[in-house]
Amino acid sequence: MAKVVITSVKNQPFASSEIDSAVEKAIDNLNYDFRSINNVVIKPNLCYYWTASTGETTDGRVVCAIIKYIRERIGNDVNITVAEADASAMRTKFAFSILGYDELCQKNNVALKNLSEGNVIAKTVKVGKAEVTLPFNEVLLNADLIINVPKLKTHNFIGVTCAMKNIFGSISKPRKYAYHNNIVNVIVAANKIVKSDIIVVDGLIVRGSCPKKLGVVMTSDNPLTNDFVAARIMSFNPKKVPYLNLAAKENVGETKNINIIEDGVKLAEIKKSFPHYSHRIHSISWGLQLKMLRAYTAVSGDVLPPFLEK
Repeated sequence: MAKVVITSVKNQPFASSEIDSAVEKAIDNLNYDFRSINNVVIKPNLCYYWTASTGETTDGRVVCAIIKYIRERIGNDVNITVAEADASAMRTKFAFSILGYDELCQKNNVALKNLSEGNVIAKTVKVGKAEVTLPFNEVLLNADLIINVPKLKTHNFIGVTCAMKNIFGSISKPRKYAYHNNIVNVIVAANKIVKSDIIVVDGLIVRGSCPKKLGVVMTSDNPLTNDFVAARIMSFNPKKVPYLNLAAKENVGETKNINIIEDGVKLAEIKKSFPHYSHRIHSISWGLQLKMLRAYTAVSGDVLPPFLEK
């Protein structure tokens, strides 16, 4: 039976010691076997150059708490790498500096890796009857333990973005908008190739209709299981989210027998507090914004960013 653990950091502005405690409790409740682990990769969600206060980017304090936890459970000799890939409109080397990850990793004596650089290996997997080939860095492929640290937030194109979408972000190809026409299959394929061992969701500040301080830490031992619960928190029916539905059909993870452990906070309370919006109204609004942008480019001769066209 797959697990999802939900706990909270109650006192704002979320002191580091309280974040450490919440992360420790949440991972402990998974009862993960940490034997025979030498290489650990932590994959945060660095979204463009937005700071954690926007609800778009993984808070560095959550990553620090995970580093402390791993060293306490495995030992000081374990190799830990914090890793992120370039995106269509983000260069990781700048994001690392702007968002404080350079300093974070130096302070904690861990490696920092741009997954779009170095030895990249093409991996092919079947999704349904189709084959999907994606490039991934060997740092990810050779890890003994992958800790996926996504955000709890909504997304203009796919609705729900959490653990599975964060692995899509680890694809080494920088211009990921090239995958948008086939994004459902690509997200599922990415998670078949790169398997998250532990998910630690940063829900300190979430992003729905607006950023909101929610003070939630959620852990799981499977990305699809995690995202089924995350979707419900954000008022989506996970069975109607195309890539989650396909992932369930492809047996990427458990979606029916989920053991939800509520540690000091109720799932219903979190769902009620999440800053929801009308998905239909948002879809209409987003379509109108794109039309306005296209009209602007037609008049001005400017160029619309390619990822907005998809």
